[in-house]
Parts: sequence; structure tokens; C-alpha cells
Amino acid sequence: MKNLIILLTIVALFLSTKISAQNPAIKVSKISDSGTPMLFLPHIGCSSDMWKEIAEHYSKTNSCYLFDFAGFDTIPAIEELYTEKYISAISDYIVKNNLTRAILIGQNYGGFVAIKTAQNKTLNIKAIVVSDFYPKLSMVLDSAMTKEKMTMVKEAIKKSIIEPDSLTFASYQKQMGEGMNLIDTTKVLDFVRWQSNSDRNTLAETLSEQLDADLIPELETNDIPLLVFNTWYFAKTYQNKPISEATKSMEKMFPNSKNITFAITEDAKDFMAMDLPDWFIKEMDTFLNKIRK
Repeated sequence: MKNLIILLTIVALFLSTKISAQNPAIKVSKISDSGTPMLFLPHIGCSSDMWKEIAEHYSKTNSCYLFDFAGFDTIPAIEELYTEKYISAISDYIVKNNLTRAILIGQNYGGFVAIKTAQNKTLNIKAIVVSDFYPKLSMVLDSAMTKEKMTMVKEAIKKSIIEPDSLTFASYQKQMGEGMNLIDTTKVLDFVRWQSNSDRNTLAETLSEQLDADLIPELETNDIPLLVFNTWYFAKTYQNKPISEATKSMEKMFPNSKNITFAITEDAKDFMAMDLPDWFIKEMDTFLNKIRK
């Protein structure tokens, strides 16, 4: 009997692993299908619903697609090489559906995935819009980050994500949502729900992959129009810095980047599209009108 239980446990684990390996890397919801394609990509652990208000606005004139990543919110997880698999799946979707001259739009990690996807020049991406994105995320933590420090940071982050029980984890995410992500507290519960529904290992590993990356060299030779949204809320609130210093500060984070435009606000936290959708749309419109061809 004991041997049978062990055998059944091994089989169950095998089937679970096999199913995980077979899960698709992305789930796509088409909002509209007329006009220049817009592909909306979420941040780590978030649902594509974070882009719903912006996507619905542009659905009147563009074909809009909401992308969800495996392991985020309620989407079944995959195993390892997460970013690579997301990029591959997005690229395949663009090619399969003939999404010519698409515009990629991403929040933080979604922006990271967008820029890496656009490096495939055969996709002929028209423009990229990123929000709360930095080409070398480790610089935000420590401008003098070493490999040794980064190893320690990643291990600490993984423990903080994977080890807490569900109530502690939800409490931490609520603090994050209120403190860093949203001024509009009515939307914080959405953020907490998305994170709590997510696969913890996927959260930890995708953040680790983003922290390991350095896209500064790619942006130094970038030939795709790039709009970068960022917030000056924290610099204003905690350091009393005027917004007149914002552009220079952003340029230090994006040294020698080509074809880049900044849109900066001091009236929203990190999730600017959710905090200030009207402003976000206005800035996007201005950018898109300049590059219209």
C-alpha cells in the first residue's frame, strides 16, 4: 500500500509538471480589429485589465489586444525562461495574425518585454509606449550595484515573495499598492487580487530576469519611436524636487538613448494609466500624432 501511494504521488507530480510545461505562455483578448494594432502588456503579477480603460479608448480607432502572461493573476503558470517564452509567444502571435506595424504598450515589466520583443526587426514594430520602465532596473536600487550585491538582493526578494502565507502576502501587496502604485485607492484591491492569484515562483523569477537585464546598449541604437511615461510624485513628495529636474533625471537613466520621448507627471504614482487615464491618453495621442505615417 505504501509503495502504491508513493507511485501515485510520483505520477501526480509528473502529470502536474507535464501540464505546466504545456500551458500557453500568453492569453490574448481581442478588443477590436480595425486600424493599427495596439498590444497591451501587463506588469509582473497583474492582469491585462490594468490597461482596459486605455485599450477601450483606442479600440474606437485601433485594433486592440490585451495580453496576459502565464503565471500572472489567474493564468496557469509555465516553467522557467519566462521572459523568453513570453517574447516568443508574442512574436508568434504578431506574425500569425499579420499585425503589421504594431504598437507595443507595457507597464514596467510589460515595457521590458515590449522593448525586447521589438528587437526582432522582422516584426516591424511601429512604436513602443512604456510606463514606469527603466532599461537597467538594478540602477534604481543601487547605481553602483555589483554582481555580489545583486545575488543577495534577488535572494531576499525571492524569499519575500515565496515564503509568506497568503494573508501576509496580501497585506504586503496592499502596502505596495497604496504606497507605490496607486493614488486611486479604489483600484488597490484589484492589484492585491491580481498578485494574490498569481504563481509566486513566476513573480519571483520574472522580477529576477528583469533585474539581470541591461537594455541601455539596445536603446543607444534604437530606431523605433519610444514614449516613456514616468512619475515625479515621489521625488516631489519625499525630496521636494521640482518637476523641472525630471527630464534631466530620466536622461541619466536612459543614457544616449535614441528616438525617445518622456512624459512625466507628479500627480500619479507608478500605475499612471490607472491613476490619470485622461492625461495618459492625451500624452499618447500627442506622441502618436507626431509619428503618424
